Amino acid sequence: MHGHGHDGEPVAAADPTAAAPQADFLTTDKIILLFGLVTYGIGQSVLYIVFQPLVTVIGLETWQYGFIMSASNLMLAIMAFFWGRRSDQVGRKPTLLLGLFGYALGTTGVALALEWGVRSSPAPWTLFGVILLARLLYGALASAINPAASGYIADTTSRENRGRGMALLGMTSGIGTVLGPVLGGALAFVSVIFPLYAAVGLSVIALVGLAVVLKEPERAPAPPHASNKLSPFDPRIRSFLLLFFCFWLFFTIIQTIMGFLFAQRLGITDPEAIASSIAGALTAMALLAVFMQLVVIQKFKITARTMLRLGLPAFAVGMVVLLFATSMIWMWLAFGLFGVALALSNPGITASASLMVEPHEQGAVGGLLSAVPVLGMSVGPLLGTLLFGISPTLPVQVGVVAFVLLSVYAFTLDVPEK
Repeated sequence: MHGHGHDGEPVAAADPTAAAPQADFLTTDKIILLFGLVTYGIGQSVLYIVFQPLVTVIGLETWQYGFIMSASNLMLAIMAFFWGRRSDQVGRKPTLLLGLFGYALGTTGVALALEWGVRSSPAPWTLFGVILLARLLYGALASAINPAASGYIADTTSRENRGRGMALLGMTSGIGTVLGPVLGGALAFVSVIFPLYAAVGLSVIALVGLAVVLKEPERAPAPPHASNKLSPFDPRIRSFLLLFFCFWLFFTIIQTIMGFLFAQRLGITDPEAIASSIAGALTAMALLAVFMQLVVIQKFKITARTMLRLGLPAFAVGMVVLLFATSMIWMWLAFGLFGVALALSNPGITASASLMVEPHEQGAVGGLLSAVPVLGMSVGPLLGTLLFGISPTLPVQVGVVAFVLLSVYAFTLDVPEK
């Protein structure tokens, strides 16, 4: 176990951050790192806002849009394994900068391809190939961002602050999800595609800031002949990877069927009303998750073990509320609980896995932790719609049972407090 001797006592030399636990927690380098991750989140949410309405305009089929997004997500998952290990070898900073560069390059490629489609009416299959290539390039390089960022946080936080650091990383996705639509709506008057360029501009600012300010963190040298090819079946981390996969599998199932649930439970038939209800629930969830991660977890210094043991039960309770919800207020309550669960479970799982491995394996475990949720999100839509087709309440019922069992399982896991 990372940082522990055979008698279970902490070994100070195993963790270069442990010697100075009283150092400032939220330093300038972390602030700029978080800004860079927020720009990454903004770009991801803006893409959905910009791309979807243009699909038929530029002559693509709906399935082609789905294939492009699925293929790029699969590339993100596959390459995250590689970049996580690579950041252990070449360093966090160069890997992170390459990831942000790839994100900016790939997003610019998509924006230019969409401009081409709108202005010149190219052959649909040619345009499909160009956009797919740009998104695959994006997936191949942007997949370096999260493993390198989580590795950097692991390298620069003391063990007792690991959960707080991972919570800040998780917070950036929520902020990006909230700010993306705001940016898209505010800049749409220039052109439909312009918000993508704005997102790229923000990422370039972050890239320059990180290149100037970020310093490669000190890490304990790897033992002789140590391998950084961390297996997902390693007994130290496999339980946490399983929890992460299950969490994002069921989280994606709920996102996939929520429109159908809202229509059925609330008696809504108008598509705009359904979309408005979904947007309201997701915004409330994101805002509550950000509040939990930015304020509650930081103020009370909640440990990884506590987050792990509170987050999964919160999701189970949210599922129970959703199972019986028949009004918008109860729907908001359910999704509010999902926000709490997201805020606690994500950093709880990632920090716990980080605490279980050695310093020279932090990038590798970060790569695994970046890839596993994407795999869950890939399976979720298909499984959710299949279960919903059998019975509208079946996906939620299965979720209740699953998360009760997962919550009990989480209490059996031995996670070091520091």
